[in-house]
Amino acid sequence: MSSEKHLLDLINHSHDRLWSYDRDLICLVVNEVMRQDYQLAFGEALKPGMHVLDHVPEPLCSQWEARYRKVLDGETQVFVERFDMEGIPEYMQVTIVPIIEGGQIIGGACTSRNMSEQRRAEIKVLQNEAYLIAQIENTTNPIWSVDRNYRLLTINSAMNQGYLEAFDVDLKVGDDIVSSIPEGLGIRDSWKERYQRALTGERFSVIEEYDVYEEPVFVEISYNPIRVGDEILGVACFSQDITAIRNSELALKKEVETKDKFFSIIAHDLRGPVGNIRELVKLLTSTDAAVSVEQKKQVVAHLEKTSIHVYELLDKLLTWALSQQKMVQVSQEKVNVAEVVEESIRAHRSSAVSKGVSTIVHVDPKVELVADKRLLMSTIANIYNNAVKYTQEQGRVTIEMEDRGAYYQFCVKDTGVGMNATLLKTLFDESEMQTQPGTKNEKGTGLGLLLCQEFIKLNQGEIWVESEPGIGSSFYFTIPKSD
Repeated sequence: MSSEKHLLDLINHSHDRLWSYDRDLICLVVNEVMRQDYQLAFGEALKPGMHVLDHVPEPLCSQWEARYRKVLDGETQVFVERFDMEGIPEYMQVTIVPIIEGGQIIGGACTSRNMSEQRRAEIKVLQNEAYLIAQIENTTNPIWSVDRNYRLLTINSAMNQGYLEAFDVDLKVGDDIVSSIPEGLGIRDSWKERYQRALTGERFSVIEEYDVYEEPVFVEISYNPIRVGDEILGVACFSQDITAIRNSELALKKEVETKDKFFSIIAHDLRGPVGNIRELVKLLTSTDAAVSVEQKKQVVAHLEKTSIHVYELLDKLLTWALSQQKMVQVSQEKVNVAEVVEESIRAHRSSAVSKGVSTIVHVDPKVELVADKRLLMSTIANIYNNAVKYTQEQGRVTIEMEDRGAYYQFCVKDTGVGMNATLLKTLFDESEMQTQPGTKNEKGTGLGLLLCQEFIKLNQGEIWVESEPGIGSSFYFTIPKSD
């Protein structure tokens, strides 16, 4: 009896629920924890001699009876049961094993352990994992990870699709990502080297450029070691498309370089005329130099010409600066085209006459259009002036306008020196601004055509040029018709 009492004491001091039953499902032994839980759950405490399913409601009764009987047939039962009852642990891990005596199964021994905290933690992990997977899948950025042998552990749809487009390879978990790169591209070693760097514990990023689309795509890839304790088990990789950022950086760099080059050209072109003005003024004001009246007239005439050149250059510079800051005001009005053309070229006709260059205008005197008169006149004047500048003596400049339905097309055509393909390609490019002397060594900055391009854009039109060396050039621009 003392041994039985000792055994009951041990059973009652256990935090687990312990009970047993015979082949008729009659309770043989039950500890205090199980007795209390049974009473809380079903209204009466479980006692030896009582059917183990007394007071147990359906469908729980049928479920547990099936489990009890399977044990009597020799099948051990291990399962987690969830109870939604006040005072009872939410999750219980139940183990039921056969009681064997003399080679016969005479009943079952049951152990039930509170697994609520562990189970809730497991559910939390599963929820977090599901949330993480959903985040990885729903992001538009490629994400993947590899083990120490470069085999894929995880890969999201964005990475799979991007890799398929870049390399025509459909990646799957377990694939060797290094070996999957087409051998002919010659980049396997560089990719392998990156994974190896990360596997030594280094975190780093690289920028790749891909030309698999119409425009180059810039991608930043981050490599991060996967650490568990002191061991590095693999590499987690994150990629993002930085094409827009990269293009902005390149555009800003180009803009800065262009402005530096631009101001260098302007400073050079201003220095000469301003230096001449300075020397001429010194000559006029000098008391030592014997200058005749006729010489003074020539000096003053030269001063006037140089001053006009400097003024025009500064005016263009100011206008260009305003256009870059989007500060040029557009004021559209109805204008007579023939009158605008004549007014635009009037100041430069003397240059054409002095070179023997004839000017022919084919414009319907009745045609009117809506545009910013000041910008339109500046465009025509700049293009006409260039045409005269690069046309040899006795050449010809023709100004035409055609009605093209939705817009008017202007053309300023000359019989000048023309341009080769290289020069044509860079003619409207700020970063490639070039100047060439005219046929009588006339100076230029290249700024005029850039302004023409800006002005035509402000008038919602387009500008382009066709040219052939030794034949001449034809500058075209359009002005849309108003509704």
